[in-house]
Amino acid sequence: MTVAKISRTATEQPLTEEELLDKEFDALTSEEWERLKKYVPQAKYLVAV
Repeated sequence: MTVAKISRTATEQPLTEEELLDKEFDALTSEEWERLKKYVPQAKYLVAV
């Protein structure tokens, strides 16, 4: 499996929390970690499997 890295310019919006969850943990900055700690996903439906 190959993953392509997409760079963002300074004019673009910061990553959403959902996008941060797709990022490698080692690549997250301390600011991004703080955002994820406060993030509460909004789920309409919960499914038990």
